[in-house]
Amino acid sequence: MLFRSISVGYNVWLHAASAGEVNAITPFCQTFRKDKPEARIILTTTSRTGKKIAIEKEVADAVFLAPLDMSRPLNRAFQTFRPVLVLVAETEFWPNWFFRTGQNGIPLLLINGRISDRSFPFYKRFKALFAPALNCFGECLVQTKTDSDRLTELGVSEKRVMVAGQMKYDLSTPDLAAVEKFKMEVGLQKTDILFTLGSVREGEDDLLFPLVPEILKFSANVKVLIAPRHLKNAELFQEKLAKNNQTSVLRSEVEKGQRGERVVVLDTLGELSLAYALSRAAFVGGTLVRVGGHNVMEPALCLVPVCFGSFTGNVKEAAEALAQSGGGFLMKEASELPGIFKRFLDEGYAKEAGLKAFDSVAAMRGATERTVRQVLTHWPIDRM
Repeated sequence: MLFRSISVGYNVWLHAASAGEVNAITPFCQTFRKDKPEARIILTTTSRTGKKIAIEKEVADAVFLAPLDMSRPLNRAFQTFRPVLVLVAETEFWPNWFFRTGQNGIPLLLINGRISDRSFPFYKRFKALFAPALNCFGECLVQTKTDSDRLTELGVSEKRVMVAGQMKYDLSTPDLAAVEKFKMEVGLQKTDILFTLGSVREGEDDLLFPLVPEILKFSANVKVLIAPRHLKNAELFQEKLAKNNQTSVLRSEVEKGQRGERVVVLDTLGELSLAYALSRAAFVGGTLVRVGGHNVMEPALCLVPVCFGSFTGNVKEAAEALAQSGGGFLMKEASELPGIFKRFLDEGYAKEAGLKAFDSVAAMRGATERTVRQVLTHWPIDRM
């Protein structure tokens, strides 16, 4: 791993594993920069997709792929970045990295922290390995009370754990100019009714794609946009749609007026929120298979009703709030989706449900401000 030289200063090393984590910490970076304009944020990611999104969004002053959790790569990274503070987002626990941070006398904090239903048994099983690493954190700012309880069960002192909330709730709505540009590029007309299937995982495709022709039968104005959670699946999803006798076009290939397909498969980065903003209603994936759910708040923040399956462990708080408000719709089976979507042909009903969805999520905002405020209590007074 090659790092370019970074000058001495108020350098903050922030690590976010992949695209989801990068999106989640974007509000934090924006707010932190306003409060500490002298700081330079050096972001590392585990995935190349996360790196690409971070660069496109200008989340940080410099973006790199993370070093391996081994002595030589870590030494090189610390010598290059020269951080005064190290922040780790969500669930990235690297023992050697944490120990090296402590040895260098640098504050280490967990932000937007969470311990998922899937990962907790693993960490618990290997508690003897992870407990010393987790105790390197000067403070753990976590999303929920459940996350707090799990960290303390793994050996972290209650005094060093604070429930700050989930920063995904603080994401801003898409820029209107960007939304209009996307609308034009995918060929959406004023009379079109768009339903979006977002962050669709493998396994969910087999459940959802047979339903697409039924959704299109609602009206000649209905269109469907499908966003794979992983872009590598875009062409595979096209093939599976074809097996269900459904034609489609990739977003990268569609041009206004030149393609007649009513189903678009998103194969580009950073445009899902734009699709949500144009949708009459949306389904959020990772909820029909045992993944734990993806960002159900994203369409809600666009005032769009949200449908999801029962596997919502990663977004439990938001899913429950949405369902209780009348802006979210829990499906026990994928086959329920066309019936729910059909209700939203009534534009007035869709707007009412979308407003309820937005209000339920907006009530839970504020995690970014709380996190930044707490992080700043660890800020070095004098760099030299």
